Amino acid sequence: MFPSLPSYSSLFLLCLLLFFLLLNHSSPAAAGLLGQICGKTGKYTTNSTYASNLNLLLTSLDSNTSLFGGFSKATIGQIPNRIYGLALCRGDTGASVCRSCLDTAIQDAPNLCPYAKGTIIWYDHCLLHYSNQRFLSTIDTSNEIFMYNIYKITDPSRFDKLLDVLMGRIADWAAYNSTKMFATGEMTNSTNPPFPTIHGLAQCTWDLSRSQCRRCLSGVLDPRPSMFEGKRGARVLGGSCNYRYEIYPFYAGAPTLRLQSPLETAPPPAPMAPPLVTPAGKEGRGYKIVISSASEL
Repeated sequence: MFPSLPSYSSLFLLCLLLFFLLLNHSSPAAAGLLGQICGKTGKYTTNSTYASNLNLLLTSLDSNTSLFGGFSKATIGQIPNRIYGLALCRGDTGASVCRSCLDTAIQDAPNLCPYAKGTIIWYDHCLLHYSNQRFLSTIDTSNEIFMYNIYKITDPSRFDKLLDVLMGRIADWAAYNSTKMFATGEMTNSTNPPFPTIHGLAQCTWDLSRSQCRRCLSGVLDPRPSMFEGKRGARVLGGSCNYRYEIYPFYAGAPTLRLQSPLETAPPPAPMAPPLVTPAGKEGRGYKIVISSASEL
């Protein structure tokens, strides 16, 4: 006697079960890849001293970042095989998500930028940056990814004015008041007709000083990229700092700052130091990505 074949309903249930098993075993950070910039300062070879140093660096960053609150940096080796690196997790990210994101970044980096001596890779919850060129404790103004929603907000002029106020306050708090150089905020509006609440986030890498952090954020916020004008959401991913805004909540927990337009609900907190004046000088559906890279990683 041959065993009876499973019914179509049983096959459907089996396929559905396999689908959810695969879904649950996929990395939660894998879907958060935002982009990468591969360096142009040379290639390393398999089994070389540089390759060994890179493995040591990535192991150090992977194990230490989540333990040290979301950031770590390291320098491995001697010139000409010295390598510098840092890893940063988003300030509202827990230790387990931070570690998972970096695990994915470390696995992906050699595939996305094969044998490149320098790489920056951004995920929604973490950043990984390594290079044979010294970059720690300096502001990286050359490697940036711009992402923005292609849909515009109604009354863009008013929206952009409120956005500038909100992001300026968030940048001040991240630079001068936050131990993690990270802050979030929201701007609500009670006028009629209703105007959407604006949600924002700003962050710097911890190797920067507080004044460097504010200067970095000023460089990407003032002036805000013209491509962002009137857009419902946008973000700038940089090697030293980043920011994002949306008309919906996208960060974990309550915002650091709550502002009311046109009047604030509370007086602004005094910054730890006066803000510096900067001299002139694949996300969800509906987003466009622009990559700018002029430096040598």
